[in-house]
Amino acid sequence: MQEVIQVNVLDRDDDEEIKIYELESLINTAGGKPVAFVSQVVSKVNPRFYIGKGKLEEIRELAENLEVKTVIFDVELSPSQLYNLEEELKLKVVDWTSLILDIFAQRAHTREARLKIKLAQLKYQLPRINKWFSYLSRQAGGIGTRGPGETMLETDRRAIVRDIKSLEKSLKDIEKTKVTNRKSRESSFNISLVGYTNAGKSTILNGMMNLFGSEKYVYSDDLLFATLDTSTRRLDFSNTKVTLTDTVGFIDNLSKELNDSFLTTLEEIKFADMLLIVINSSSNIEGQIKTIEKSLDEINLVGKDIIYVFNKIDLVDNLTAVSLYKREYERIFISAHEDKDLIRLKEEIVKVIKEDYTRVKMHISFSDGAVLDYMMTNYDILETEYDSDGTNITFEINKEDYAKFNKYIIR
Repeated sequence: MQEVIQVNVLDRDDDEEIKIYELESLINTAGGKPVAFVSQVVSKVNPRFYIGKGKLEEIRELAENLEVKTVIFDVELSPSQLYNLEEELKLKVVDWTSLILDIFAQRAHTREARLKIKLAQLKYQLPRINKWFSYLSRQAGGIGTRGPGETMLETDRRAIVRDIKSLEKSLKDIEKTKVTNRKSRESSFNISLVGYTNAGKSTILNGMMNLFGSEKYVYSDDLLFATLDTSTRRLDFSNTKVTLTDTVGFIDNLSKELNDSFLTTLEEIKFADMLLIVINSSSNIEGQIKTIEKSLDEINLVGKDIIYVFNKIDLVDNLTAVSLYKREYERIFISAHEDKDLIRLKEEIVKVIKEDYTRVKMHISFSDGAVLDYMMTNYDILETEYDSDGTNITFEINKEDYAKFNKYIIR
């Protein structure tokens, strides 16, 4: 584990304990270990160092006494602030964005995820290239330098711009393939899991797969950004065919480069019929909801069913406090490790799906066997009768199929 000094910069309204925990968790995820903690409430940012000179001296003394070579901040530093801090402290300085990009470089497994992270990292480093040349030679690798950063010394500004254009073209080609894949799912009800990182989205998807699916599981672990890959699985909820898509987790204070990468990763949810907004009930619920809703507002989502899923309820002491959140939406309180809770979640999903269903009776002639087969496969048939011309079935149908198969409806 790489030993580091952790620096938290606070506003007066920040919860210091939560901010310290989040940065420490990210450092651990990146393979680091904080051996000293420094925090400062900053009402006015120091344009040279972001923090005050007194704190700089405190960090310098800690680094000398503990023989630590790396300092990690929980804010994004400007190119000049990053340079000034390195020159003043004679230490490697990693800011919030570099830390997250480093984790992404480790976690991205699919080609699309790797391309998006590389693009975000190059866009972040482009305005910093002049400063990077002056101090990268002092860096010995580790947190903040993995991925494209490892080869930055062999590149120049024009090469970076050329790489950015090439990456953007490759991602557009991948998007064309994804459009084709989405069309193949048009007959299903599409649900996306969204939420703060480590809220339990992948655990929910795997639990649902265990109970209602047959495809392979997705990677899941008790880590921030355990996975960056969008994964879709097909489920069968008693003749209600759905797809469930796991998406990359949200986190607060993303740079423009990272936020752009996040928003393209979240493009998939534009095509969802329903969002399951997953909240970690045991940690900073208000902050999670604020970050999630801010990002969703930028995607311009309209006309989607939403269920707030308050997960990890088994870790909560004050259930009454949790129950006060999001009363204006459909919501459910679960532990993703409990099958009975996942069954309740499935029932809640089906209830919401069927809110706009209409009870109908259809007469389908024997010559239209494909239509009958479609209805039998996709709906729970309540009554079946036969006559000399065909089959009468009574069931509840969604509004899209109601319009599409209207000529078969007799009442």
